[in-house]
Amino acid sequence: MEEIRVEKRGVVFPWVYKYLPHLDDIILVAVAFGIIAAAVLLLFEAASDFVYLSDHSIPHIISDLMFVLIIMELFRQVMRQINRQAFSLNPFIYIGVIASIRGLLLTQMSLGLGEADWQTGVIQLTVHAVIVLLLVIGLLVYSKVQTKATE
Repeated sequence: MEEIRVEKRGVVFPWVYKYLPHLDDIILVAVAFGIIAAAVLLLFEAASDFVYLSDHSIPHIISDLMFVLIIMELFRQVMRQINRQAFSLNPFIYIGVIASIRGLLLTQMSLGLGEADWQTGVIQLTVHAVIVLLLVIGLLVYSKVQTKATE
């Protein structure tokens, strides 16, 4: 009985290991196309906001454009995976910084338009600013560690 199990593993696993990376590539390419499609749709939505411009659409346009930046950073990470490049935290740190800056801008615009409570808005601005600061410090530390690791 033990010999039969060893033979089955020898037949099945090489096939799985041979074709599973191709399936992974197909899925990553599909994700990459989906990310690009979402970015294009968001750009069209932002463009339509320009056509029907109002005071409240400016924050929405900026939000859409910043979200496109976040999506494109995700796309870059997917492309790194497709090209079998080494994993890096940099794109995710960039995404965090962009998302926090987006939050800063939206909160500041809400305060400027009188749509948000002053105290809550200031707390949100402070939290977003601290997150940006921590992520930038993290990026600097991570970059130094990466530089020392490659030397």
